Amino acid sequence: MIPNKSVFKFQELTPITGVKPYVIRFWETEFEDIIPVTSDTGEKLYGRRDVELLLKIKKLLFEDKLSIPEAKLALRNIEVVSSVAEEWKAATLITDEVEIPSGHSSEVKDALRMAMSLIKEIKESHHW
Repeated sequence: MIPNKSVFKFQELTPITGVKPYVIRFWETEFEDIIPVTSDTGEKLYGRRDVELLLKIKKLLFEDKLSIPEAKLALRNIEVVSSVAEEWKAATLITDEVEIPSGHSSEVKDALRMAMSLIKEIKESHHW
């Protein structure tokens, strides 16, 4: 579980992620989305998104047994699917709020629900 804060020091990452420091340093070189900032004192600081990403990488590599190139691809796919799912979710909310010309509203809502169901199936089949 990630503590409820927005910035983490490097030494805080191992207890949170369960990953050794040298592994985290290596992952920083392999996964370009891990972007720590350097404080005025030269200390690396990681955002919550970085910690979440480290946990995703750990799962992909250690639990799902993916190679680093496979994990990179999976992370890109997760981003794409999440983005599409958010767009469909927003579209459904808009569809529920906006009046659609009579005779078409149920068709549009049904199409959106089918698309969201498909996205959910894809996410579940890839364990995203």
